[in-house]
Amino acid sequence: MFVLKKREKKEYVPFTCRIEKEQLNKIRKIVIENDLKSINQFINDCIRYAIDHIKEE
Repeated sequence: MFVLKKREKKEYVPFTCRIEKEQLNKIRKIVIENDLKSINQFINDCIRYAIDHIKEE
């Protein structure tokens, strides 16, 4: 049975950046192996974590 689920609406802005091929392959592997929702969500979570844990000097 197909069930529709409402997603939390967030404001996203299309943005293009370059990612090294090796890094992208690692990201894809992590997303697939961990059955994550999407590459975009994983990258956003990584960026959010990095920003939250920056140590300012």
